[in-house]
Amino acid sequence: MAESAEERPRGHEVLAAAGTVHGRQWAPWGALRYAVGVGVVLAVATTLADPRVGVAAASGAVNAGSVGLTSGLDRPRAVMATSVVVLAGAAFLGSVTAPTPVLALVTLAGLGALAGLLTAGGAAAGVVGVQAMVGFVTLGHFPLPPVRTVLLCLVVVAGGAAEILLGLVLRVDVAHRALRLLPPLRSRVAAPLDHRRRPAARLVRDTTRALVHPDARTRWHALRLSSCLVVAQLVALQLSGLRGYWVTLTVLNVLKADWVTTASRGLERWLGTVLGVLTIGLFAAIVRPSGVLLLVAVTVVVWAAFTVEPVHYGLYCLFIAGYVVLFLQVVQAAPADSAVYRALDTTIGAVLALTALTFVPPRPAGLRHPH
Repeated sequence: MAESAEERPRGHEVLAAAGTVHGRQWAPWGALRYAVGVGVVLAVATTLADPRVGVAAASGAVNAGSVGLTSGLDRPRAVMATSVVVLAGAAFLGSVTAPTPVLALVTLAGLGALAGLLTAGGAAAGVVGVQAMVGFVTLGHFPLPPVRTVLLCLVVVAGGAAEILLGLVLRVDVAHRALRLLPPLRSRVAAPLDHRRRPAARLVRDTTRALVHPDARTRWHALRLSSCLVVAQLVALQLSGLRGYWVTLTVLNVLKADWVTTASRGLERWLGTVLGVLTIGLFAAIVRPSGVLLLVAVTVVVWAAFTVEPVHYGLYCLFIAGYVVLFLQVVQAAPADSAVYRALDTTIGAVLALTALTFVPPRPAGLRHPH
């Protein structure tokens, strides 16, 4: 079906969107607080239990920290807490449905449609929808006995809760006074912490309205996202040895309602991921950090990712790709393999997302293309 003029891709618009850098929105202090929280959670959980527990707890911490630095949230800590619980709940759902591939795909399709509808409910609703998908696809990727699944979810929630609490504790007046001595940084540091608050009832109302009364564009996006996620997961199942769930995650993070945003995010994610796995993956392969050095490296890379998250999506993907490479070293995964696989899977996911955009919504009856 032919697409409308508004939906046709424009190369210069894609490149302009991909090259846009929001320099005044960087958040070094907020990033430092949450990155230290991730490092502490990872170190404590790994020391008290084992690396796998540490990775699970740190996963909750990383997701909470990333949500906390998302711009446009009226109640960031409330959204952080909600997203962590949703992340863990979706992980449980993924684990219990994993032994039955058909049921897992149907559940994935439903969650994908839900995430697509929630994009119309505002920043908070959109974030929660994405976290549900992340938990289902990654933490719920492998089937576990019910007891171990519950314990995994509790560890994830504990890691996220610790991140939220550490973020509050590390936000001290002394640090803010020191930062005030640096006028060029003052507005940049304060901006992410300055949120206008809306009543919780209004947030719930907006979310409910997005689910119950979605507009036509949102419905189409939800259908397209849901379908593309299922296709991506089918591809991922064929690439299980390649950590194929990264294909699905790329579709989730790249596919948006319009051409320009999807194409620019696909380009940014692909370039950022390739550069991240090449640079930080090479460092990991040569240095092979372990122990304290590995924990410090993970914390530094997470800090860099959190700092640039509101600045540029491609830069964020660069450091997140490097973080994953280092993170997998905690459980002694081969750095070279994980780096190559992430780059391959990201490429496949980006291609799938762009291909999905060729399926455009049907035109209303009687509406003709302008001549």
